[in-house]
Amino acid sequence: MKKLYLAVMLMTVSTLGIAGGGHDMHHSATSAKSGSGVHFYGRLYLGYDHRAVGSANSVDSIRDNGGKSRLGIKFKENLGAISLIGNAEWKFDIADGTSTADSSNSCNDSRDCRTFDLHIGNLGFATPLGYIGMGSFESPYKTMGMYDHNMDTAIALNGHGGTSDGAFGIAGAWDSSLSYHAAMGPFEIAYMRGLSEQSDSNVAKSDYAFGLQVNHMMPGLEFGFARSHDKSGDSGRGTSNDKIFASYKVMPGLGVFYTGEEVEIAGTNHGAGDITTLGLHYKMGNNMIQLVNAQGDMDSASTDYDTWSISNQMNLSKSTDVTIGYTRKGVEAAVNATRSYGIGITHRF
Repeated sequence: MKKLYLAVMLMTVSTLGIAGGGHDMHHSATSAKSGSGVHFYGRLYLGYDHRAVGSANSVDSIRDNGGKSRLGIKFKENLGAISLIGNAEWKFDIADGTSTADSSNSCNDSRDCRTFDLHIGNLGFATPLGYIGMGSFESPYKTMGMYDHNMDTAIALNGHGGTSDGAFGIAGAWDSSLSYHAAMGPFEIAYMRGLSEQSDSNVAKSDYAFGLQVNHMMPGLEFGFARSHDKSGDSGRGTSNDKIFASYKVMPGLGVFYTGEEVEIAGTNHGAGDITTLGLHYKMGNNMIQLVNAQGDMDSASTDYDTWSISNQMNLSKSTDVTIGYTRKGVEAAVNATRSYGIGITHRF
């Protein structure tokens, strides 16, 4: 934790930050309003990817295994001093019809074969003191300081150790939880707590996540801290993933970003340790270029790694873009680097 606290101090006295405009990442599907006040929205994505590990044969795919394609519905009803807000959003894959990864046994459980997989679904109240609701939500560990434009694609950083993954990492969507969110001036705070004791929930009772973000206290700068805590880890004492993050718009069209994660909850693409990610976003005409380097300093030194990623998102219109990119993860003590190429098209409605 000493490195974490030192990084917080350094961040607050410097302008080393993150890609300006970090929230405008086409990470969410846009919405269209119906006449009844209900908003229907969606996003279609399909991509080709080429993935190779070491000298093994590469695997080519046309798919959307990250669930970037979405269909959703939301509403807001005025109840006087408060408003009722509802949202439900599903993932799906238009390439193969299933919402999960391809494998020979992916349909052994009927839940693995669902064409539409609920991503989030919640009801809550917007009050003068903030929003409070229950259901399934994206955790503040994901929504605050998540700067990867390629999230949910084959070249995404969290699929290559460039950031954390899983329910307690940057991919975090929590089931059966209580959520609170409030904003006051430049300060934004969010808190979630797992409430379920059912075995099929991806978080358990007493798990929690929270985040604090400061927006534009200095023009073009945002920074903050987020934590995800798994109560069942370390024999019931609990384990946490901690993240500090910052984004700074250096000049028009150019921004830099930083995340530093202290990871106690290992994921599929990283162990326990520290993940430091530095990158930039550069806008040139209709193109948004992303360049990132991440260092994984794992508790097991033989699994330390470097991740490099470069991509370009070209906007064909306000609702359609094409992204092409390459991401490589090289492990220090092994020759089996993971290399992923990808190209995909996204349409939002």
